[in-house]
Amino acid sequence: MNTDNLAKTAFSKKPPPAINLPRVVWMLILALVGIHLVLQAGGAHWQAFAIYTFAFIPARLSLEHFPQPPGAAVWSFLTYGLLHGDWMHVLGNCLWLVVFSKPVQARLGTLRYLLLLALSVIAGAASTLLLHWGEPLQLVGISGGVSGLLAAAIPLMYGHREPSPSGRLRPLAPMEILRDRRALTFSLMWLGITALTATSQFLTTNAIIAQQVVAWEAHVGGFIMGLLVFYGLDHANRSEIVHTLH
Repeated sequence: MNTDNLAKTAFSKKPPPAINLPRVVWMLILALVGIHLVLQAGGAHWQAFAIYTFAFIPARLSLEHFPQPPGAAVWSFLTYGLLHGDWMHVLGNCLWLVVFSKPVQARLGTLRYLLLLALSVIAGAASTLLLHWGEPLQLVGISGGVSGLLAAAIPLMYGHREPSPSGRLRPLAPMEILRDRRALTFSLMWLGITALTATSQFLTTNAIIAQQVVAWEAHVGGFIMGLLVFYGLDHANRSEIVHTLH
């Protein structure tokens, strides 16, 4: 190949994207931002309808005559994750999706990644229900799912490369997280921040959306579920690891 052809080949190559994320993550971010934008543009009536129909409210399951659409007590375990309190809330969750989605999706594949995310969101609602049974508080945000992704990313971030030509990543086993100083420190830091959030919330209010406090119960529930689901799904995974957070 002559120099002219080499130059044409070099200039014809597209530069890599500034943020290299799986398509499913971009679609999730677009959906979350789009829903919040539509509700903000729709005004108070649309926002009230969204909370009434899709937010997770523990009183839905405990009060016999709680006003709600038929089925909302069931689907709100998942749909509350599509709603957010304000722009800082939705953009903050999108940022954490960017940070922790890539290694988990690369390891599990798109369908298992979405399953882990969904089950973590549901676990966040379930843990809130256990601690706030019968209360009319309104839980919104995908933070429980993000916490599940964070938990699933820990064994991958601090895993070990196998001494083989493929160099496949071996995630930390559950007990290895406790023995690995970096993984344990990361986990304890997250739990410490969550504990501080819990103290702050207890001293202010338990109305999650009204005062814009953090639903720490959903974070803890999502974290535990994300870790359990990751190990449950990973044994069946056969895909090669491409990206980690090393």
